Amino acid sequence: MGGRGIGVFGTLVMTRFLHPAQIGEVSDATIIVMTANWLTIWGFGQYAVVKGRGKDAVEVTWHATVAYIVLGVLSLGLVALLGGQLAPFFDAPRAAAYVPGMALAIFLRRLTAMPERVLTRQMKFRASGMAGVLGELTYTIVALTLAALGHGGWSIIIANIVQSAVMLVVLVRAAGFASWATPARLRWERFKDLLKFGVPLGIQGVAHGASRYWDNLAISYFFGPAATGAYNMAYNLADIPAIQVGEQIALVLMPSMAELPPERRPRALERSSAMLSLIIFPLAVGLGLIAYPLISLILPDNSWQDVAPLLTILACLSVFRPITWVLSAYLEAESKTNRLMFLEIGKVVLLIGGIAALHPQGLHAASAAVGIAFGATAL
Repeated sequence: MGGRGIGVFGTLVMTRFLHPAQIGEVSDATIIVMTANWLTIWGFGQYAVVKGRGKDAVEVTWHATVAYIVLGVLSLGLVALLGGQLAPFFDAPRAAAYVPGMALAIFLRRLTAMPERVLTRQMKFRASGMAGVLGELTYTIVALTLAALGHGGWSIIIANIVQSAVMLVVLVRAAGFASWATPARLRWERFKDLLKFGVPLGIQGVAHGASRYWDNLAISYFFGPAATGAYNMAYNLADIPAIQVGEQIALVLMPSMAELPPERRPRALERSSAMLSLIIFPLAVGLGLIAYPLISLILPDNSWQDVAPLLTILACLSVFRPITWVLSAYLEAESKTNRLMFLEIGKVVLLIGGIAALHPQGLHAASAAVGIAFGATAL
C-alpha cells in the first residue's frame, strides 16, 4: 500500500509539469504496447501457481518461463517496430515516438512475472511488496525530476524503464534463478496442458486488460488526447479504494484458494466478497461525493479541473471491481477459466459499445459506460 501511495503522490505532482494532452499521448502509447503484451500471456503464471507443485514443479515452471520470454520477445519486438503506426488512428500522432521505449519497459516488467509467481506459489509476499514500493519510489523520483527539467512525456517513459529494472533486480534476488529458470526437457504434452489451462485465461486476460484500458483509446479516438489525460487521471483516482485495499487482498486470494480443499472454496468466496464489500463500498461512495472540492485542492487550477465531474461518474469503479477479483480467484482455483473468459469479453463489448453509443452526448455521458459495463459484469 505504501508503494501505491507513493505512486499516487507522484502522479498528482506530475500535473504541475505536464498538460493533460501530454499524459494522454503517453497513455495511448502505453496501451498500444500493453495490448501486444497481453496477446501473448496465456495464463502462464497462474498455471505455474496452480500446477507447479510437487515433483512437477521444475518442469511446469520452466515451460511457463520459456513461453513468457519467447512470446514476449516476439510480441514486444514487433510492437516496438510497428506499433507507432497505430497512434494517428487514436488522434495522437505524437504518441508514436513513445512506443519503443515503453515496449522496453514492459518487456523488463514481463521478466519479473515468473520470479514473482514462484514467490506467490510459496506464499512469500514480502519481496513482491518491497519490489512494488521500491519501484514506485524510483518511478516517482525519476519522473518528477525529468518532468521538472522539461522533458515532457519522456519523463514518464524513462521512469517506467528504470522502475521495471529495479523491480526485476529485487524479485530475481528474492526468488533466485534456480526457482524459475532451472532448465528441463521441453515436452509438447506439457505445452498442450499449459495451453488447455491458459488459453481461456489468456483471452480473459486480454479482455480484462481491454476493459481496464481500451476505454482510454476510445476516449482518445472520439475526444482527443487532452480529454484522455483528464479521463485517465479521474479513472486512476476513482480506482484508489479498490487498488489500495482490494488488490492487495486479491493478490493472496488465488494461491490461498488453490490451497483450500474444493469443498471449502465456496464458503471462502462468500466471506471474501462480504469482507471486501464492507471495506471498499463506503470508500468508493465517499470519494464520489467529495470529488469537486478534492480536485480543486489537489490539482492545478487549469484544464486539470475537468477531472472533477469525471471522478464523480467513475467512482463506482471501486464498488464493482473487487467483486470480480474475488470471483476470478475462485474460478481460477477451480480451473473454470472459460467462465472468466466470457465474463470479461462481455464487459469489453458493453464498455466500448457504450462509449461509442454515448459519445455524441459528450465526454461525461460516454464515461458513464464504465459504470454500466462493470456493474453488469459484477451482477
